[in-house]
Amino acid sequence: MNTEEYTLQRICQGQLTPSSFEDYSFKQEVTFFSYIKKYPYFCVPMKTAIIIPARLGSTRLPRKPLQTIAGMSLIERVYRQCKQASGIDAVFIATDSDEIASHVNSFGAGAIITPETCANGTERVSFAARHLSEEFEIIINVQGDEPLISPGLIEAIAEALKDPAVTIATPISQIKDRSDRDNPHIVKVITGADDTILYFSRSLIPYSSTDSAFVYWRHVGLYGFRRKILEEIRHLPPTELEDQERLEQLRWLYHGYKIKAIRTQFTSIEVNTPEDLEKVEAVLGR
Repeated sequence: MNTEEYTLQRICQGQLTPSSFEDYSFKQEVTFFSYIKKYPYFCVPMKTAIIIPARLGSTRLPRKPLQTIAGMSLIERVYRQCKQASGIDAVFIATDSDEIASHVNSFGAGAIITPETCANGTERVSFAARHLSEEFEIIINVQGDEPLISPGLIEAIAEALKDPAVTIATPISQIKDRSDRDNPHIVKVITGADDTILYFSRSLIPYSSTDSAFVYWRHVGLYGFRRKILEEIRHLPPTELEDQERLEQLRWLYHGYKIKAIRTQFTSIEVNTPEDLEKVEAVLGR
């Protein structure tokens, strides 16, 4: 994106006023209105959609989306948390299951049917996004096993993607419980100086060579994408790192895509086992 495009995008999104446009050196060469004519796609208000992938075939917890937590299904709890987030224009569930789609419709949500051949959640979300109108520029993938996901965290991811330099964003939080460090279900993260993610792993990273109080970080289960990038990564070939760790996001890093980490104090409970269901019910019962 060049300087002209970036400036017009900021104006059209309300981050700059047309009067402040006069401060730019290229104002002498072209008027604001000719820029609108040149780049009309920037002046269409961006909309944000949440898509929640859900499937019945979980190996660790069969029929996971339909498991009941304190009288409500897991998928409905995730949906209702997402609906509380401000600035979100639509929430959909992407699934290959008619049973899940019927259940989703029963509590008033919209379902998008996806092929059974989708290899992972991101591929399912990408397929569903193709059914949305072009005005949906930001797509947020909220994992279907996050019944306690914070609406404020979703808002923070959407806000991060207002920066044209950010194409993929995801939250990370500190690991405070030492037992979580060795839990392979909790994905660990390391970042660079600009909070660009360097690597994800199910192992503890970095390796601890001392007894110092190093702060470890974990991944929280949602991603925000620019729609164009979401479509691009769908076509990337798999990698050995991805297969070894069973983490699809390593494919994006391997092929050079940058993922922006958004630091948060929110800690989630991903539901992967019957014990996780009990943990969530305990939190809800407090």
